[in-house]
Amino acid sequence: MKVVHMSMKTRRPLIALMIWLGLLASPLIHAQQPGQALLPEANRDFEFDYTTLPPMAFESFEAAAEWADVVAIAQLLNVDYEQTRELNAKGQAFLTVRVPYKGVQKDEFLIVSSKGFEDHVCYYPNREGEGQRFLVFLKRSKNEGEYLGFKPMCQLQVLLTDTGQYALRYPFDSNTPVPEGLVQTMQFGDPHARIDATEWTSIRRDEHQQKFASELSEDSDLFQKYFYLTYTQGVMMYEIRKLMNIQAQPRIHSKQM
Repeated sequence: MKVVHMSMKTRRPLIALMIWLGLLASPLIHAQQPGQALLPEANRDFEFDYTTLPPMAFESFEAAAEWADVVAIAQLLNVDYEQTRELNAKGQAFLTVRVPYKGVQKDEFLIVSSKGFEDHVCYYPNREGEGQRFLVFLKRSKNEGEYLGFKPMCQLQVLLTDTGQYALRYPFDSNTPVPEGLVQTMQFGDPHARIDATEWTSIRRDEHQQKFASELSEDSDLFQKYFYLTYTQGVMMYEIRKLMNIQAQPRIHSKQM
């Protein structure tokens, strides 16, 4: 058997090609942002699945959970969207599973791909601070680890209460009903429960208060008056979990395989 030895001059282009092919096969790259940890961004050479899901209305959380491949509380890590005239056109959001309910495990990484300009397309807000948490109902795409969804069911806002528990903010962005007795007045300790509405018009602030039962507060300094809107109502997530009625999946042990 003849052994072929390659010179370093020959091997370097081959190594570079192998690295490039590896990047093509990966859906993401990692980018260091100033003052932040390593954040994921989309590899534009990867063939993401941009299948469009039509928006659906569910008569219950159980129906939504039955439809979805993945149900979880997930926290936003980063978004990487291409824009046209300052509007999101397509791209990816990256989330981490905090509480799994169906189809995923805790700390699993989710890539949610979206494309289009319609209101129901599942674009997530830009990450601020620690990243918002959402109750997500998602479908698997043709790619491993990549998912598809539509608003509002791909991003129902979850907030931390002042006692550190998860609650689904109420009123919901969806029309999915819940028994009235489950809605509570709450104190939230989550920074995303408070919105800076200083730049809003008074009409817009009034509309937000009426729609979301938020409370208006004011602050000021020598130069300006500031306005804030704070959410005040929610449904505890343990109650939502009961309404989803997701059956526990038996774990398969190595002895059973």
